[in-house]
Amino acid sequence: MKKHQIGLIGCGMISRSHIPAISMLENAELAAVCDVIAAKAEAAAQAARCRSFTDARSMLQAMPEIDVCLIATPTYTHAELVELCAEFGKAVLCEKPIAMTASQAARVRDVVAKSGIRYMTAMVVRFWSGYVILKEMMDAGVFGEIRMSYFSRCSQAQRWDNDWLYDPILGGGAMYDMLVHDVDFMNSLFGPAKNVYALASRDETNCYQNVFASIEYKGGARGVAETSFTMREGYPFSMYAKVMGSKATAEFSYQAGYSINDRQGACCSLKIWKDGQDPICMEPEQYNAYAKEIAYFLDCVDRGKRPEAVTLENSIEVMHVINAIEASAKLGQVIELDRFDGRL
Repeated sequence: MKKHQIGLIGCGMISRSHIPAISMLENAELAAVCDVIAAKAEAAAQAARCRSFTDARSMLQAMPEIDVCLIATPTYTHAELVELCAEFGKAVLCEKPIAMTASQAARVRDVVAKSGIRYMTAMVVRFWSGYVILKEMMDAGVFGEIRMSYFSRCSQAQRWDNDWLYDPILGGGAMYDMLVHDVDFMNSLFGPAKNVYALASRDETNCYQNVFASIEYKGGARGVAETSFTMREGYPFSMYAKVMGSKATAEFSYQAGYSINDRQGACCSLKIWKDGQDPICMEPEQYNAYAKEIAYFLDCVDRGKRPEAVTLENSIEVMHVINAIEASAKLGQVIELDRFDGRL
């Protein structure tokens, strides 16, 4: 069994989920970490007992044994770092969102196509137990015709020396950091979006931190996605999903701590209702979805196949929808996806 040598680029908040996930895998080893802030890189390296760097190029030059890079840096740096990793022929698992715009995401696609590297955007919700069950139910036709769906992802403001996240151009706040998960998952359930309409409010950062996005799909399904970074102190990081079909209704609820890293003692439940049957109430297995995600990607690398769980076209399409939601919030009107080129 090949043991992949992983180079982690970015030692911010989400790295605290990736580092323990890597340690859970028999076929993976964290070989090095990199962060432009030396103290962060050194702290992560000390905890993981690996080498630290403050420059990604230097890391890749010094450690040719690294065969997989996990990019966990601010969103606006993703495209440039994917290009760097491709230059060295490294497989890349890149944190979401892939970029801030669909056109920037297309740049990543072109780099991947030209270099031939294996690439996947780390949309961890697609590997999260309750959401996996909803997807399986959808694929099996359990819901029947989709009448409506509702997805929510809310928390208090996530602060960890991450001013870039609250810059409308560099990070986009809750709309780009949180809503992207549910838009991506809804796309995986219902297919291409037809149009969007958003009610949203900005705070002092000028980012949209409260969003209700109504989405109509070409296949006829409809849904609402909600996100917020303005819940008050003590409000748990919360995820919620409800799918209402002609044959079944399902409701999934998950509450962690302050951030998604704080999963000890998380509350999780899934309830399913079907006509003529008693309700099904369960607590989905709370495995480490980050480990599942990394394991899936490494398996694709081993097999020499392109990841199908999250494709590059999926990543581009989700940014097309998010960009359209932002345009709808600004213009106060319905945005037709086929007519939207990303420009206002």
